[in-house]
Amino acid sequence: MEIKISLNEYADVAFIKKLLSQIKDIKSIEFFNEIEEPKEYSWDEIESSEEFHALIKKSQKDFEEGRFVEHSPELIESIFRKK
Repeated sequence: MEIKISLNEYADVAFIKKLLSQIKDIKSIEFFNEIEEPKEYSWDEIESSEEFHALIKKSQKDFEEGRFVEHSPELIESIFRKK
């Protein structure tokens, strides 16, 4: 018989291994790290997402309420300068 347990990225794996090793009749303990390949999104997918629209609305609201920081032209140029 096998049991599959899914853990989130913050799980205390060392503790879980130790805990499981104390249980009678467990033959072996194996841990597999399923690393998801990062998904690439098109600009159309990004612009049409709910998260993007929520971020834009929040940004506009922050700007309207005066919550923004003005940066010097030199800093902006150093960040966006084309090489």
